Amino acid sequence: MEKLEDKFQSFPNSDKDWSENDWKKLLEYLVKNKLVSWKDIASALLGQLNPPQVGTSIASSKSFQSHFPPRKTWQNVRSWFYKQNGTCIDCGTRLDLQADHVNPRQFLGDSADTLDNLVLRCRRHNVDRRPSHKNGGKTFLTSSSALMWILFTRTPKTYQEFKKLCRDYQLTMADIRFQEAWAMARWLERKNLYTIDKDSTY
Repeated sequence: MEKLEDKFQSFPNSDKDWSENDWKKLLEYLVKNKLVSWKDIASALLGQLNPPQVGTSIASSKSFQSHFPPRKTWQNVRSWFYKQNGTCIDCGTRLDLQADHVNPRQFLGDSADTLDNLVLRCRRHNVDRRPSHKNGGKTFLTSSSALMWILFTRTPKTYQEFKKLCRDYQLTMADIRFQEAWAMARWLERKNLYTIDKDSTY
């Protein structure tokens, strides 16, 4: 097995600057060292490509139903849905799409629930628009992806260093999320794929 240390140190420091080939090499490393299989990757990717469940989230909503005759909501929602291009309106990805309001419900209430006020956004850009996520959009990856990218490519030797790298990346969640993510370092260390210094907090 090949340890992570120095494996990705020659790659660009910012994930925004990684090439397609850099990302491919990361995946190949994960597969080669049996952290995941190609089947795992394909399965996760296929799940992310599955279109959002607008039948349950929109067509079953009373406020959307109020705009259509009885039992005609899904027919109209489906028609709107099929006319979309299947990508996030903000970044163009096809992964983890959600129906999102153009003009938010927090300002318009139920009157926001019309099909002409909906677009498809990926989860990341949908979350970025929420008032509770003031720092949303500052990072290139989603928070959960960024935590693992930092761990695998920066290979911090202590939890303290990991936490600092996460903050430098502009992750603003509670420290407990970093401690949870640090479990991966502990798991990999037991497989001799990672090195943790003895003075690490956790």
